[in-house]
Amino acid sequence: MRLEEVCGHRIGLLGFGREGRSAASAIMAYRSDADLTVFVEDGELPNDWPGVRAPFGEQLLARDLLIRSPGIPVDHPALVEFRRRGGRIINPASIWFSERPEVPVIGITGSKGKSTTASLLAHLLRHAGHQVELAGNIGVPMLDHLETRASVMVVELSSYQLADLQGRLSLGLITRLFDEHLDWHGGRTRYFACKLRIADLLDGNPLLINAADALLRKATLAIPGRIEGNRPPGFHRQDQRIYLDQAPLISGRELALIGRHNLDNAVLALEAAHLRGCELETMLDALRRFRPLAHRLEFVAQVSGRRWVNDAISTTPYSTLAALQALANTRVTLIIGGQARPCSWQPVIDWCAQHPLAGLVVLPDNGRAIADDLIEAGIIGTDRVQAVSGMSEAVDAAIGLSRPGGTVLLSPGAPSFPRFRNFEQRGEAFRKTVLAYTDRSMA
Repeated sequence: MRLEEVCGHRIGLLGFGREGRSAASAIMAYRSDADLTVFVEDGELPNDWPGVRAPFGEQLLARDLLIRSPGIPVDHPALVEFRRRGGRIINPASIWFSERPEVPVIGITGSKGKSTTASLLAHLLRHAGHQVELAGNIGVPMLDHLETRASVMVVELSSYQLADLQGRLSLGLITRLFDEHLDWHGGRTRYFACKLRIADLLDGNPLLINAADALLRKATLAIPGRIEGNRPPGFHRQDQRIYLDQAPLISGRELALIGRHNLDNAVLALEAAHLRGCELETMLDALRRFRPLAHRLEFVAQVSGRRWVNDAISTTPYSTLAALQALANTRVTLIIGGQARPCSWQPVIDWCAQHPLAGLVVLPDNGRAIADDLIEAGIIGTDRVQAVSGMSEAVDAAIGLSRPGGTVLLSPGAPSFPRFRNFEQRGEAFRKTVLAYTDRSMA
């Protein structure tokens, strides 16, 4: 649906985060007298927005078009009732696709690694001379790029966005597939279906998958145009090195990326850039120049003889496991915990049985329960576990539990709510606390 058609309706905008603000700005810039009401279910709208502050309810049902910010579940009771009454609900990114159908879009999704892979691919393409915009779930809404002159868009797509997105991709990419956001989606089947909706947006164009992920490989068997990446004879990872067919190309030691999973991300970005016509040496030079994103296995500082690593983006046990695997050659003191939700920590327990933790610091709300599982499994003794109430206490506790030469890893394995607004705020709190500790130790 184009802006011209959108603005001909009585519009309800659901949510006022990044996507909601972007949609509101685009609508009002196109038609300043548009009939737009913003609905927020929790909290209030910022004072810099002159719109209506209204909860979900009868006022929402009186609209004839709703724009759903990605954080609002598609099966929210108010939305279900709105559809039952014949109302139409659209995704804000769908408006961009309607407005700019001529711009090639590469869509990237996955249960882990989509932000890094999208950033890597954009970096490789820019280095090869393409005019690239990086947008989507990585933090810049697509509607912020209505006037783009890019020759290609690289867009990170979450399951929240894919649930009802309409548009056309020139290339799709899936990094991994495992249980995530099951509470939001209402179960594994619906979550996987949302992730795999990326294939519906391709209209026969290629879908590149990480063939090293057995579950993902099986789930995509029937999708036309599927390309199995991360396996010979294409770009693939073996241990800590990237190969093309049987030829070694680059070692993980040459890159700023940490961990085997990030080499997998690099392999997929290389394959996607290759499909866009980029030359090998240009891509390898760009890969050596890439610097990791913040809050994703980010080295913060060397403090009190310990290496401090910020993996605040970790919201599942699987991402915590990947972080631990990336740091397998050091003694790790792990900081975990966040919003409680159903998930299994068994993969982490199995790993730690072979790679003992130096210590465990547990944050609210579910950190204590996770610690109990590890203690019951015999993974760690109670004397090596400390429960804290916040990030400052967590850093102090980690100092006490760790030893010089080791690593302190923040990889919570749980969402940041309600203690933090998002994972970025959680990571910034960790970074500032660690750097403040540096100042104290040098005083």
